[in-house]
Amino acid sequence: MQTLIEELTARRTQLKKAIELARHQAHDSPDGHLKISYQARKYEYYQALPKDGNLHRIYIPKQNLSLAKALATKDYAANFLRCATRELKLVERYLRELEKACPEKIYARMCNARQALVSPILLPEDILATLWEQQQFKQSDYMPEKKIYLTRKGDMVRSKSEVLFADQYLDLGIPYRYEQVLLLDDGKTVAPDFTIWDKKRKRVVYHEHFGYMDDADYRRKTLIKIDEYRRNGIYTGKNLITTFEGDGAVLNMIEIRKMMEELFL
Repeated sequence: MQTLIEELTARRTQLKKAIELARHQAHDSPDGHLKISYQARKYEYYQALPKDGNLHRIYIPKQNLSLAKALATKDYAANFLRCATRELKLVERYLRELEKACPEKIYARMCNARQALVSPILLPEDILATLWEQQQFKQSDYMPEKKIYLTRKGDMVRSKSEVLFADQYLDLGIPYRYEQVLLLDDGKTVAPDFTIWDKKRKRVVYHEHFGYMDDADYRRKTLIKIDEYRRNGIYTGKNLITTFEGDGAVLNMIEIRKMMEELFL
């Protein structure tokens, strides 16, 4: 539901900007309309102007083709305005109805005593995120002595870069789990650096950071790991974020934060 509302809201913004542009084009246009005739295997353009209750057509010569373009733009803008204005009204009405009808909000409006007596069918994204964060999960116990860096959330992680990622997720209110054990479809277990709850789409996304890409053996293992994820339905563009670091390729946390905001907020 939230994703639908966001898409409709974005469409509303897009339509408003487009309508403003179309109005500007229509306002700064010459009088009349464009008429086109196909004669002797070529197009002829005419400016149609009202005269004595009829339309009077004036031939537009080639040297004045800019007039034909302006009239065509005017006619297009007028048709566009009619359609876009109609759609905008429908989008705004639908948004109002969705806001009133949103079933996810029913559970949130109930008192605690009543909530304890029912099993919710649909939940709003903030409650779903809280429940996800409260769930117990199995964390990787691989080489715990390497986890020497503390995040603000209280996780012990393996690198300073992972601290930066974890603290950014925390700052942005994006729920995450560090090195949660994941059972793949082929029966193998892995532990992605970060398992993230995508509140907007109500789904899990994984984030792997590859921090030693200047090392040849590490690169080989990285490619094998990415391919293994792909075979199990986890890949970039769907549900996997990959970041990289190496000699001469340092992290730009300003850009990474922007990426996180665009993906999850």
